[in-house]
Amino acid sequence: MKVIRAHKIRLNPTVEQAEFFRRCAGVARFVYNHGLAEWKRLYDEGEKPTALLLKTRFNGYKREAFPFVLEVPKDVAEGAFANLGQAFKNFFAGVKGERPKLGYPRFKSKKRSKSSFRLNNDKFRVDGHWLKVPRLATLVNMAEALRFAGRILSGVVSEQGGQWFISITVELEAALQRQRDVSTVAAVGIDLGVRRLATLSDGTHVENQNVLRAMLNKLKRLNRELARRQPGSNRWWQTKRKLQRLHARIRNQRLDFLHKMTTRIARTYRLIGVEDLHVAGMVRNRRLALSITDAAMSEIVRQLQYKAAWLGGTVQQVSRFFPSSKLCSSCGALNPHLTLQDRQWHCPACGANHERDFNAAVNIEREALRLASL
Repeated sequence: MKVIRAHKIRLNPTVEQAEFFRRCAGVARFVYNHGLAEWKRLYDEGEKPTALLLKTRFNGYKREAFPFVLEVPKDVAEGAFANLGQAFKNFFAGVKGERPKLGYPRFKSKKRSKSSFRLNNDKFRVDGHWLKVPRLATLVNMAEALRFAGRILSGVVSEQGGQWFISITVELEAALQRQRDVSTVAAVGIDLGVRRLATLSDGTHVENQNVLRAMLNKLKRLNRELARRQPGSNRWWQTKRKLQRLHARIRNQRLDFLHKMTTRIARTYRLIGVEDLHVAGMVRNRRLALSITDAAMSEIVRQLQYKAAWLGGTVQQVSRFFPSSKLCSSCGALNPHLTLQDRQWHCPACGANHERDFNAAVNIEREALRLASL
């Protein structure tokens, strides 16, 4: 069985290499916007445009009309058309109800959009800590070597917070990823929350790091400073880069903590029970929106799902309507009068004393075992 994995690696380009990356990203953005404008024009004229049709026509006149496109690898323009085709595919799938509805593709802006471009597998080469990029005379240093040994499918170079990264997609055998700890046990239930990030049914508690809230004052100050700058000026870009670096720092701190937590859980348990939370609805509560966003509950579930699959485990989602908190884990009685403020409660039927989050985690584990056995 073949599986596809991606490894994102930080690059350490020289000044000349970084300038080349920026030119490639600029060409990718231009080609995407040009293709989107052509798509709209052809549609208004009654034609049925496709990404392949637009790319074929673009290749016919790019040498005369846009000679600067020839200064970068041809993968850059091809990747832009592929991204445009995928954007419309996602849009139409949402219209048909096959996936969550997405908006109509929009033009990319240098000020707001992420700078990135694609490279095909036959156009770049990885050798240890070095990356060979087409049309670039010197090798680019990578912060670490590629972790996966397999057939390289593609690479995406992107800029985040003033630093450049490459995400390399590799095809490899699924059996190579199945490595478990000797301490593997059957199942665990996880109750995700805001006050406490995760409570496990084995009694483990994981406190919320509140990374975003800790940096909130710095974010507010930089946003006020950016608002006072003239958009597009040198000082505006200066502050913009400071803001990007701070957002990248917050994201990296959060992901580092979440990856360590989810990896430990996925390596220990074969069946992981979690609630199918409706996070998009939860963030509509303006009093809790910041804390819920900072907790990144959807990201926790996403990481658990793919890591458990790597290691031969399973993530069983329990319905969001399952009364995990209101159900007594000792006798099974339901306490309909329990409120969100009740962190400790006594069962009216058997008199057992419960800690709210731990009781919910135990009930989630039991429900996950029941659903997995069906």
